[in-house]
Amino acid sequence: MRVLLDEHPPHRLRQLFAALIRKEHFVKHKNNLLWMFHRGTILVALLLFYTITTAPAQTTLPAEDIAEKALVATVYLEMKDKSGKTLGIGSGFFVKPDLIATNYHVIEGASRGTAKLVGKSTTYNIEGVTATDKTNDLALLKVTAYGIKPLSLGNSDTVRIGETVYVAGNPKGLEGTFSNGIISSRRDKYTKERLQMTAPISPGSSGGPVLNREGKVIGVSFAQHRALDAENLNFAIPSKYIKTLLARSKPAKPLPQWNDPSISAETYFLWGNVKYDLGDYAGAIADYTMAIQLQPNNTKVYVSRGASKFFLKQHSAAIADYNITIRLQPDNAAIYLLQGFVKADLGQHFAAITDFDTVIRLQPDNAEAYVSRGIVKTDLEQYAAAITDFDTAIRLQPDNAEVYVRRGGVKALLEQYFAAISDFDTAIRLQPDNAEVYIGRGHVKSDLEQYAAAIKDYDTAIRLRPDYADAYLSKGIAKALLGRTWEAKQDIQTALRLAEKAGDAHLKSQIESLLQQIR
Repeated sequence: MRVLLDEHPPHRLRQLFAALIRKEHFVKHKNNLLWMFHRGTILVALLLFYTITTAPAQTTLPAEDIAEKALVATVYLEMKDKSGKTLGIGSGFFVKPDLIATNYHVIEGASRGTAKLVGKSTTYNIEGVTATDKTNDLALLKVTAYGIKPLSLGNSDTVRIGETVYVAGNPKGLEGTFSNGIISSRRDKYTKERLQMTAPISPGSSGGPVLNREGKVIGVSFAQHRALDAENLNFAIPSKYIKTLLARSKPAKPLPQWNDPSISAETYFLWGNVKYDLGDYAGAIADYTMAIQLQPNNTKVYVSRGASKFFLKQHSAAIADYNITIRLQPDNAAIYLLQGFVKADLGQHFAAITDFDTVIRLQPDNAEAYVSRGIVKTDLEQYAAAITDFDTAIRLQPDNAEVYVRRGGVKALLEQYFAAISDFDTAIRLQPDNAEVYIGRGHVKSDLEQYAAAIKDYDTAIRLRPDYADAYLSKGIAKALLGRTWEAKQDIQTALRLAEKAGDAHLKSQIESLLQQIR
């Protein structure tokens, strides 16, 4: 295959490049960018809605030793109802050789359950409950086990802001995950003391141990509301409440005798959150609906149900949930932000802008609202106005790489190429491992006919994402424009294979269209 330069001289190939790549990247895919932005920012909006000072530890252990110590005492919990249906999953950990601590909401309503040691085939039947603390969402479960080395409880009152902590658990059912972070704040909401931390908690990790650098438990992980692997607000229930629970532990009662047959609205809400985080939006909606039946004015549940409906493309139903929330809380900016996302996804651009305008009126420093409005204005080809919104967002969040990418994309559409490259340079400095940013900068360099420099950016993108079909296609076109026909052929064919493997019919069509222009 050779490029027919007689029929398609360099300027014609450049036109093809602009039509198939740059325009596609910055215009046709902007809806995908908006969708990606929705998935990230919706988490921020949900969290906007739900809205230590003693001597440090004397001895510390290597993280590897803490991980080994924690994981051999951590269990994966699966709770079931009378019919054998799984009600929920969670984590727990041994505080005594025969007692497991976990969250109360993990066991609420269950008739039976099992506890499986992380990374092992050993599974214990839960024989009963010895104590519960609904206020602090804690429970102690009795099992018959041998050879278990329980975790020691530390002093949660001495935890300091900025202190390193470690979390063990079973995120999304994947056993034996260990992560670290710091204590970022202490919270005292409605008399419930909580430790806020940066260590991520995923669905299935709720109820796992949070340890300090001595390897002692200073809290029980508690998943607030999460979604899709984003790192948001994570909490730990202080270990002092486990000590209190242990002190009043009684002989075990079977789960059916201990449990109230009725399930609280809060537990349905938490079950829904786990399903939401796992991508089971239909299951989440069912749980949220049960919570709403028990608490019809619980706005946070309407918000979460609306978000679930949004991801199922049930736009009208999502807006209905947001409208109820707005009626109950008319000055809550986060709801207008979420509703704006839905309207933007529906192509109701002006209605979406009205919602984002409301957010900005209520919260003039809400960077997400300016970014969202800028994206919608880009859809409307109001490029200058979009750049103004991105400028404001950058002033509010100067280290947000994604905003520089979006502003750079708009500048590229306005043929302000050097300004666009400057924005991509900044984004790369902030996110050096983001393959998409290199692709964007490479497209702008190709527009400037800096093909060799563009190829370097595409190569970097491929190194970061070896299955990145767009990068191979872009590199192939750039090589063709340099007369490196054989290499171009190889890259374009690789792009075609990757597009077919990924099931990306749109990109496959692009490549086939290009191949019709070359031999």
